Amino acid sequence: MLRIYNTLAKRVEEIRPATPGVIQMYTCGPTVYRDAHIGNMRTYLMADWVRRSLIHSGLEVTHIKNITDVGHMRQELVEAGGDKMLMAALAEGKTVQEIADMYAGRFFQDEARLNIMEATVFPWASHHIPEMISIVVSLVAKGHAYEKGGNLYFDVPAFGGYGKLSNNIGADLLEGVRSEADPLKRDPRDFTLWKAAEPGRDLKWDSPWGPGFPGWHIECSAMASKYLGESFDIHTGGVDNIFPHHEDEIAQSEAAFGHQHVNYWIHAQHLLADGAKMAKSGGNVFLIEELIERGFSALSFRYLCMTVRYRHRMNFTFTSLKAAEKALTGLRQRIWLWSQEPQVAGYEAETEEYRKRFWDTVETDLDLPGALALTWEMVRSELPGRAKMDLLLEFDQLFGLDLDKAPTELALAADVTAALRTRDGHRENSDYSKSDSIRGQISSDGYVVQDTPDGTRARPKTPLELRQEKWSSVSSAREVDSYLDQPSEVDFTFILNAYGYPSDVKRCIEGMLRHSGDHSVEAIVIDNGSTDGTGEMLEEMQGENPAIKVIHCDHVIGDAASKNIGLMQSRGRNIVVMDGSAEITGNILDPISQILADPTVGIFGPWGLSTPDMQHFHEEVEDGEADAMQAYCMAFRRDAVDTVGLMRECFRFYRNLDIDYCFQFKDKGFRVVADSSLSLVRHEHRQWTELDDNQRDELSRKNFGRFLKRWGNRPDLLIAADAVGFENQQRFHH
Repeated sequence: MLRIYNTLAKRVEEIRPATPGVIQMYTCGPTVYRDAHIGNMRTYLMADWVRRSLIHSGLEVTHIKNITDVGHMRQELVEAGGDKMLMAALAEGKTVQEIADMYAGRFFQDEARLNIMEATVFPWASHHIPEMISIVVSLVAKGHAYEKGGNLYFDVPAFGGYGKLSNNIGADLLEGVRSEADPLKRDPRDFTLWKAAEPGRDLKWDSPWGPGFPGWHIECSAMASKYLGESFDIHTGGVDNIFPHHEDEIAQSEAAFGHQHVNYWIHAQHLLADGAKMAKSGGNVFLIEELIERGFSALSFRYLCMTVRYRHRMNFTFTSLKAAEKALTGLRQRIWLWSQEPQVAGYEAETEEYRKRFWDTVETDLDLPGALALTWEMVRSELPGRAKMDLLLEFDQLFGLDLDKAPTELALAADVTAALRTRDGHRENSDYSKSDSIRGQISSDGYVVQDTPDGTRARPKTPLELRQEKWSSVSSAREVDSYLDQPSEVDFTFILNAYGYPSDVKRCIEGMLRHSGDHSVEAIVIDNGSTDGTGEMLEEMQGENPAIKVIHCDHVIGDAASKNIGLMQSRGRNIVVMDGSAEITGNILDPISQILADPTVGIFGPWGLSTPDMQHFHEEVEDGEADAMQAYCMAFRRDAVDTVGLMRECFRFYRNLDIDYCFQFKDKGFRVVADSSLSLVRHEHRQWTELDDNQRDELSRKNFGRFLKRWGNRPDLLIAADAVGFENQQRFHH
């Protein structure tokens, strides 16, 4: 029987169903105003593996997974005047029901792609408003809730067990609800059960307190109790649900029903992407659909999630996903090979030993990494192929990788089978020229050819293998070699981060090469995960001009990481970092050479910035010393990078990265110098203009916060700041 960590008990416990032979299980499902990202899907995969393990133990599992479609508003959204469901519907020109149906459909599709077992019931929140109201009425009657201005609040101080799931009590609890200031609450810890509809709101329902809509937490209590009863076995979700969502669910359910709500609370840890929390503003939110578009199987992500324990943080990278795809392909290929071997008796004891060890590992706090390691130990063992295949397919009842479908998927077309037989004949006759020719043809037709002691085998190439044939790619700056410690080979290195917009990229590169004059130059262009034809165009340009070097990234790795790749790969005595929106129209390399010959100058360019207080940077330095330089064009000596270091990769978006890097130079005693007469022009910066105002504000604010956190207490680095005025400004802002 599965033994797993119970967040409520704070220890690993054996699952003991309240009703013998049956498990009642609830999973917090998606809110259908947006796509579920891979971090969300990791949590649903955990619940799926819990369910599969329980089924293996012979239990019947009733699994409920709710769909939130009523546009619940958290308090901070109320105060901001926005409802995510309504805002999303408005932005896409759809009704609320249309947008809910669309995103729910995408969620169901993603679950199917990941081979997640369908829930027994997917209840929709909008269909259960009466049940929610009923619980609120009961809470009011029992003295656990109160009404103010048409709003219903749960009275936290009246419930003695509040905080037992999260241990978030006292000062910590107040810190957690600080953003939910509501003058109608008796206590700042109280939370909303029912909210009065504001004038003009369309999404509302009648209630004993007037038209309104449910609070954030009440839906789960209502639907869980309807389908599983007032008390049930297992509740799953992500760690971000522990407080306040699950803590509040426990409080309102146990206050209403008078007994324990859930016996086992199981939570999955966060999934990071490229080492950072996934956020749209960081450009590192990925969907299953996007992984598929990049040539990966959705089940490769399922495999990847098995390599890290569910209650440990997992760092998603495309490098690790490639490794998972390779491992999954290897298992499928082995199934295919083993299926063609005869059954061999006499290995029952060894087989049973592997079986026992596997399930013991799985049932020890869902140790899938351990189970996976054991599986590979078995795969590489001396067991006969068919015995391995039978065990692997049994293990796959838990893994859910659809390995049983591999032989069918790997069936070869008749002409390929005939070609393999012909090739075997040529090999037997040592006619390797014809043999290699046939191998090349089969490979070009989309198959991997492998010579084994039992003859030649072939399998269809995976989508990822087909994609990788176009060009090699990297997933991070750590995967490229650094030449910074090697002598210069050319006068100038241009570095361009190509984030799309191929016409802009082409114009910028052509300007670099057209105006290089007598200087030897190289142009390093980093294709930063583009999907709009930029990569193909760059390959063509690289083939036509040896001065162009293209490095492809398999996803958007971020602006700083991309530019760091260029810095590490550079061979020029001087480096010029360009933006695709800028165009060189004349000789800029001679003046750059002259200015950078001064060892006190760190960064040189045409568009200088100044600031009196680090709060506001103004583009007003046309000539002379500046506080920072804009990265439309900024030049520096390559050997200075040894002193200054690379760019900080927390800057995934370009905004304020240039200022931050300039301060790295200033911190080492270098000056920033501007000359607006350099022959450059700026065109529309579409990476900026195609964002909406909210996106611009969020991206700018976060990056500026990173800058201030590091440099905000360094007024000595400013050339024009009044130290006293600066300190006053700092006191004002804090």
